Amino acid sequence: MRFISSRRPYRLAIAVVCAVLVSGCGGQAADSTAAPEPTASTLPPTTTIPPLTAEEVAWLDGLPKLTKTLEEEKNKIYQAATTGLTRALMVSLGKALGSCSRELARLGAPSDRLQPVAAVAEKACQQFSKAAKCHATVASVSDASGGVVVGSPQQKTWERASSCAETAEQKGTKLLDDALAKGSKIRSTVGVG
Repeated sequence: MRFISSRRPYRLAIAVVCAVLVSGCGGQAADSTAAPEPTASTLPPTTTIPPLTAEEVAWLDGLPKLTKTLEEEKNKIYQAATTGLTRALMVSLGKALGSCSRELARLGAPSDRLQPVAAVAEKACQQFSKAAKCHATVASVSDASGGVVVGSPQQKTWERASSCAETAEQKGTKLLDDALAKGSKIRSTVGVG
């Protein structure tokens, strides 16, 4: 027995499938429920910041020691100045302040991540060096007691240099405090290994 079948339903089915495919690709983006493929910019970082090395810790520990030594030297000089800064005490104070850069260099080269701390500490030492030069100028125009004759040509030089020394010393102290704070922040953020 022969079956007679019509190819009409098959043709209709093929036409419907083609119509669905064509209308589905009609220029509109379909909302996908699949998770997007991660790209290099969306991948979470897989590296962690390593803890401070022994050399970095030693460098950071040296900074407060430098500060303490500088403060002790300054205090010793100011305590000796019971009647004011004499010429000899001004020279000593200038030497103490001028030692900052040398003492900072003794800490060694800071690592890359300690560079921001070192940069601020170097600026502090530059201010202390400036204060040292200003103290030397004051000492050069002062008499042995550290003063000058009022109305003399040395008075203006003495006043300007004294003001310079005081301002530079204050800036240096503030910058050194800022460097210590940056160092503490790095130490607490990164941790010690």
